[in-house]
Amino acid sequence: MKATGPLLNVSRAASVTAPAGKARTSATGATATCVPVPGLAGNTFSPIDASFTSASDGWLLGVVMNDCASRGIIEERTTVDGGLHWAKALAPPAPWGGVAPNGSGNVPLDGVTRILFANARDGWAYGPGLWVTHNGGVSWHEVSTHRHVVYDMAVTSDYVVATFDSCGSISGSYCSAPATFTVETTPVHHDAWRPTPGAAGEGAPALTAAGGTAYAYGAGAPSFPGKLTLLVGPANGSSRWHSQATPCPEGAITASAASASHLLLACALLGAHPTTTHLYRSADGGARWKQFATRPMFDGARIIEQSGNGTLLVGGIYNGIELSYDGGRTWAQPANIDDSNSIQGGGYLAAALVTNHDGYVIGDLGPLWITRNGGKSWRQISVH
Repeated sequence: MKATGPLLNVSRAASVTAPAGKARTSATGATATCVPVPGLAGNTFSPIDASFTSASDGWLLGVVMNDCASRGIIEERTTVDGGLHWAKALAPPAPWGGVAPNGSGNVPLDGVTRILFANARDGWAYGPGLWVTHNGGVSWHEVSTHRHVVYDMAVTSDYVVATFDSCGSISGSYCSAPATFTVETTPVHHDAWRPTPGAAGEGAPALTAAGGTAYAYGAGAPSFPGKLTLLVGPANGSSRWHSQATPCPEGAITASAASASHLLLACALLGAHPTTTHLYRSADGGARWKQFATRPMFDGARIIEQSGNGTLLVGGIYNGIELSYDGGRTWAQPANIDDSNSIQGGGYLAAALVTNHDGYVIGDLGPLWITRNGGKSWRQISVH
């Protein structure tokens, strides 16, 4: 769908102001000091996450800084041509949530690292904080998380779901207890967050959703005994969620929903490099699983996706991405992505198959690659 609002070319300084009483300091309250971030040139826009609502319309979250994390500024770009060209858009007045600016180990609780849009008007920036726009980015406001960390979000059937981590597992050691999480939901058009019944667990809480159904799982929880449990329920919270067993032990886990009942799952035990990553699929909402491939990935998979025509994408931690066009029997590795410094250096990887033909990959603090032919070739895009 095409954006209904204008693309704003205004600076953050001339836009919205932060809510009263919301400090731009770390959770410890310490004065920010310089923490160098190697490899980042002054005034360079470094992409960190993207969200597309169609093959043409997308939003890009990035950080601009000099040599210190304490001077990092969150900025946003938007595209109406599938990512070939990007225009400046109004970003939430939030700090970057990727680095603790004062060396404390705790990033700002109102910081952001990821972005998600449901349509041309409703979008969220999060991790660990939570900011929302309901007018296409003309203005943003902060949503209180009650000092919990927003770990992951997913949108489906006009509802957005989020996992709220009680112990700050992505933003430093705010407490010494085991991390626990809850899942909350709200209609995409306004802020009416409420817990979904039965959706709570332990571990780093990831989400996936499609067709009105959402799935949550606490990946990599040291206190999780035995197999990983998948929590399943309606994204609107209309009935109690239930648990489903998976074939995965604790470790590196990622899942995605291609539909309400069709799921993909990747899991690996950590400790060996490379480690065998097992890929599974389920056609009945996680009641039964079938392994269809294994991949020798360095530290397991971070992303697993399938487009409507069956193309599979698996994203690793150091390995970059792999694609399969025959159900997982053979795999291709785009060399221009996998051999790049941002991939081989590890760190966060963002990737998605938006349509049968369109997709993107973002390495750790950039760059951005896009494909227009289902991943057969990739083009690096400069974003300013």
